[in-house]
Amino acid sequence: MPDSANNPQINTSTYDWCIKAFRTTKKMLKLNIKLHDDFSDNLQTVQQGDIFLFNHFARFETFIPQYLIYEATGAYCRSVASHEFFEGDERFTNFLYSVGAVPNNMPNLFPFLARELLHGRKLIIFPEGGMVKDKRVIDEHGKFNIFSVIANARRKHHRGAAVIALALDTFKTAILSDYSKGHYAKVDKWAEQLGFENSEALLVRALKPTTIVPSHITFYPIRVKDNLLHRAVRLFNKEINQRVAEELIIEGNLLFKDTDMDIRFSKPVEVGSYWKWWEKLLLPNVVHHFGTLSELFNLRPDSSHWLGRIHAIGMHRKSNQLRDEYMRSMYGAVTINLSHLASEIILQLYQQGLEQIPCQRFHKILYLCIKKFQQSNHKLHRSLLNPAEYGVVLQGGSNRLQHFLRTAVEMELISQNKGYYSLESKLIEDINFHEVRTENLISVYANELAPLKDAPEIISQAILSVDNVSAREFADYRFDDQLIAYRWDKKQFSKPRYAEINDQQTATEDANWIFLKSDNEQAEAALLIHGFLAAPAEMKGMAEKLHNQGLHVLVVRLKGHGTSPWDLRQRNWQEWFDSVDRGYSILRPYSRRIHLIGFSTGGLLALLFASSRTKKKICSISCISAPVKFCNKNLVFVPLLHHANKLVRWVSSEGLMPFRPNEPENPSINYRHIPIRALYQLQLLIKHILDTPLKIDAPVFFYQADEDPVVELESMNILYDHIQAGQKNKTVIPAKKHGILYDDIGDIQNKIWIRISQLKQNLNRTEQNQ
Repeated sequence: MPDSANNPQINTSTYDWCIKAFRTTKKMLKLNIKLHDDFSDNLQTVQQGDIFLFNHFARFETFIPQYLIYEATGAYCRSVASHEFFEGDERFTNFLYSVGAVPNNMPNLFPFLARELLHGRKLIIFPEGGMVKDKRVIDEHGKFNIFSVIANARRKHHRGAAVIALALDTFKTAILSDYSKGHYAKVDKWAEQLGFENSEALLVRALKPTTIVPSHITFYPIRVKDNLLHRAVRLFNKEINQRVAEELIIEGNLLFKDTDMDIRFSKPVEVGSYWKWWEKLLLPNVVHHFGTLSELFNLRPDSSHWLGRIHAIGMHRKSNQLRDEYMRSMYGAVTINLSHLASEIILQLYQQGLEQIPCQRFHKILYLCIKKFQQSNHKLHRSLLNPAEYGVVLQGGSNRLQHFLRTAVEMELISQNKGYYSLESKLIEDINFHEVRTENLISVYANELAPLKDAPEIISQAILSVDNVSAREFADYRFDDQLIAYRWDKKQFSKPRYAEINDQQTATEDANWIFLKSDNEQAEAALLIHGFLAAPAEMKGMAEKLHNQGLHVLVVRLKGHGTSPWDLRQRNWQEWFDSVDRGYSILRPYSRRIHLIGFSTGGLLALLFASSRTKKKICSISCISAPVKFCNKNLVFVPLLHHANKLVRWVSSEGLMPFRPNEPENPSINYRHIPIRALYQLQLLIKHILDTPLKIDAPVFFYQADEDPVVELESMNILYDHIQAGQKNKTVIPAKKHGILYDDIGDIQNKIWIRISQLKQNLNRTEQNQ
């Protein structure tokens, strides 16, 4: 195959077919490929990049970057593969050539690739030179190197990308220099030799800076359970060797069990910046002594030409320097996940001589690490950016944490008994390179984190400081979680498919949680809960009044509110209740006395929360305009509409009538569309409250407008009669509006404060008498 071997051509028809086949296959896989937009010019990075570098952990990842780059730019990619793949089956060899792959032992490989780059091809290189199953890329001296299976020893990463890029940049510099000096014949000669239509086409390519784009692929989670692919191969070949079995288990799970493949492009490295000004002046003289790119790439330190000798020595030094820089950048783009943090914590604790750690303390360290990494510049997996996922780590309830712990227990790296995690000696045992992924996944995860020099230090500081973090500091972290959750939810429901409804919303007030801390650390506290379709801003006036009176005040955001009506449509009333519970847990370390104040639906949630269990810290409940019966009698049809929507969603994801228009009293705060499903959830909440005996130890105060246009006055009477409380009171406010608290109608805010103040005085007297 002389043509294929010496000048292999990409078959665009075959390449395009493979792209289409991958698009189809991708839908069948459970591999979630996530191309991150860490840079605002991410697409431009891909378009302008020449050489793309990727780390290598699994075999199948070698064909995915080509697909992504083609999708982003329409450019065909060259890639370098082991020569073993090109030996044997001629049809398979021709296929590899047709889709851009070339063997690593191809004659004149580097000049061939340089020519391809000049013609606008992209080049994909795996500088590790093979799969790095243990992800150990740094030695005990902090130097980059990896284990070579062939040499059975550790070696430096390959310099091929650096050599190609530097030589190519040398050539471009010479071409531009010749043209600027009027040596057009030399430019024409090179254009003809390299297959350009004219010298102008070559000059356009020479003007483009040569760039290397270090990129990192992170898989999460890595599973070690047996899978269908492995069982099928084992069925037909019972003598399957251990290495192949390990690869089928790990890589089969990456493909066929929900796994995120996070791909991040680092900042491009412009190779031209590596030359000093005087070196750039000499580069054209080096190129002028050679007639082909092959001669330029074959320069050696013992070259007969003195400029060639100097250039070869400089190239060797600069390629080492460039290689080290882009490897740092590549490994620095790892997407940190919970398993990375948990693994490093466990290893550090074991290396400190700890053999056991209380589960609760481990969870606190892990949570603290998450919060500290959120404050760093590191790239984090989406599960560490969504409080709904990582927030339950403190209680050990995270599904991702439980999966990690189960795997560690199955590998006999840790054990769990009576509220403790025991750390086993296998954690630091030497494991065969081809077995490490199935025998010590903790080591694999920790190794991937190791190149980030400050990452182990952040974890070390968390371990040292965890016992000194106060309950209030943890509460502040949990409050920060809620601020993050709002931004997360808003982003999820700001996608184009939600635009039609979102664009009609008029809310402009800040919809995030509000926390106003008192200067008096011993002050009482108030937990405020807004109403249906609204946001914390609805309670801001009441919050500021109480804060001015010296109270700690926290206003919760009920899930689904303040973001998009589509978000509210996805929620149930239990999630609203959980929002109140989170608010209470945040406020609790700040005060031994907490007052609940809920408006409308928030009033129902306050009553239910106060009755759910004995809460000695709850001093009073103010329930304002809470709904049981509505003035709009059409709401009786909500269950019917809800169930009709459910029936037709298999035809249309939106159902018959997903939303109904709303004309809010406060359009700068409330949604202008009511999700039918959310109305149904409100009715379920009312039913649950009325079906449940509500016994509340604290005083309960009801407030209602006499001509409320939304909630019938009878609602207050029904709730008043329903609850059991040692002290309860009803106040009717003359008003024709529902939002009496927001507008402070009838001086209601002051009435609430007077009652809280009186209770405070009574409690203080009682304590003094005791």
